[in-house]
Amino acid sequence: MTTLVGHRGAPTLRTENTLASLRLVGGLGADAVEFDVRSSRDGTPILLHDRTLERFWGVPRLPGELTLDELRQLRTGAPDERIATLAEVAESVPIGLVVDNKEPDLVPAVTAVLRAGGALERSLFIGEWQVLTVVREHLPEAEIVLSWVGPELPPAQLLRSVRPQAVNLRFDSLTERSVEQATELGLRMWTYCVDDSAAAGRALDWGVDGLISNDLAAVRPSLTNANRS
Repeated sequence: MTTLVGHRGAPTLRTENTLASLRLVGGLGADAVEFDVRSSRDGTPILLHDRTLERFWGVPRLPGELTLDELRQLRTGAPDERIATLAEVAESVPIGLVVDNKEPDLVPAVTAVLRAGGALERSLFIGEWQVLTVVREHLPEAEIVLSWVGPELPPAQLLRSVRPQAVNLRFDSLTERSVEQATELGLRMWTYCVDDSAAAGRALDWGVDGLISNDLAAVRPSLTNANRS
């Protein structure tokens, strides 16, 4: 059974990484939602992908330069869209959480928030090795999906260090051989971003275990048909 994951929520419908976006994902048939975490100036884990606040929030500054109260004043134009905290996600988004923490130093705080919100057991951690190495040290039993660039799998030394259960390759560089190599190593294969039915069908034919999508409505029928066959 392939896991379908909403990429930063449902970004074709609402602004990515907002609660409004994340809350749509379950109704669109996804099993989990992926989102990005950074820190406010006062150390609160908040949702944001980019290094700065400019693209969606109109402020060319780092999130770590603003307090949580200052961040909460920012708007996209939609009255119900504002910067979300990880605590809000843990408490109000009931499906699986795929956490892409961008800051290694934030790992303890992210863990504490997920645990306090009763969401740690339904969370897994995805992203780059620099952060995931810290996650593995802090949470020896964590489920980890290691993102990597290119059709080749991460080097053996890195796999031994991070000990991921799955690797995550960009779909435009994924090959059937990549999936086979992961299977040979006892790893699951995830891929991102798959946003049309043809691409989803190809990924499923190759045996991908996790599919991250910006357009869940476009790819969900392919998964439904695959599960029926």
